[in-house]
Amino acid sequence: MADNWSTTKAKAQKILGKDAKIPEPKSLKRVRDDWWSAFADYQKSCGDLENKILALQKAASSVKLTLKQYGDEIDDEAFGLDEKNKDDAKKIKEAHDILKGWADDLEKGIDDEIDELDELDKHVIDFKKYKPKQPST
Repeated sequence: MADNWSTTKAKAQKILGKDAKIPEPKSLKRVRDDWWSAFADYQKSCGDLENKILALQKAASSVKLTLKQYGDEIDDEAFGLDEKNKDDAKKIKEAHDILKGWADDLEKGIDDEIDELDELDKHVIDFKKYKPKQPST
């Protein structure tokens, strides 16, 4: 990493002599401050993104739980048919299987989404590890 401005200027001044006039870098403090401001915005956006991912995971979990509850409700449903009637009982079982299968497939899809969001969150955490190597001025 480069020396800070004071050290660098002193080295050049020593070579040039005490009467030499070395111009100061213009706007360096302002642009350095802009850099750190932009970095703070970057860090905030990473935190915001983590919060959004968590909100998506929570919403997906709610969908999954709602589907699970629906599947449990279907287990006890006779659909207005007579469960004691052999023909109706067969229809009820087939309908249970279809509806429960639908809910189970959606639950699995939601699990996959939650896993993908977890992976995405890991990448965002990696983004947060970035620390700029700004030279001192």
